[in-house]
Amino acid sequence: MISSFLSKLLMARQAEFTEEKIEIFDLNFSMQPLISLVEFQHEINDIEKMKKLGYLMSESIISHFKKKFAIEENKISNLWTNLFNISGFGRMQIVNITENTTILKIEKNNFARLYSEKYGKQKEPICHIISGIFKNFVEKTTGKKVEVKETSCIAMGNKVCTFEIKSIQ
Repeated sequence: MISSFLSKLLMARQAEFTEEKIEIFDLNFSMQPLISLVEFQHEINDIEKMKKLGYLMSESIISHFKKKFAIEENKISNLWTNLFNISGFGRMQIVNITENTTILKIEKNNFARLYSEKYGKQKEPICHIISGIFKNFVEKTTGKKVEVKETSCIAMGNKVCTFEIKSIQ
């Protein structure tokens, strides 16, 4: 079933899916199997590069929205969250927010599920690309430098992937 957010985008002509392009709010996207990101992470075996990839993905979206809609980064939150939730990773939910810590979770994280299906149960959390995505999102919307730590992961056998985001300044 198509998400209500994506349906609204299509109806408002803010999303276009053609043979030539996939475009949402005038930003070009690509469609690739999520397993390709899983395999890429496993092959390069570099946590920081995967976090950087996620960071850059989020950065390009936020920068584009800031220019296109002439809105401040801290006002982009709902739009960014809706896009993340249709990205194919899973549905992000806010668990708790305090002054210096934010807890986010993804119950049906497709990245972690595919990773464990392909490479077996993991000893450590593996959602580095998502950690990078969340790092950029929180830094841009709060103006604070943060550290993101995945504290539970579906690839480890947990029911959800949980991310703890702490201010470091």
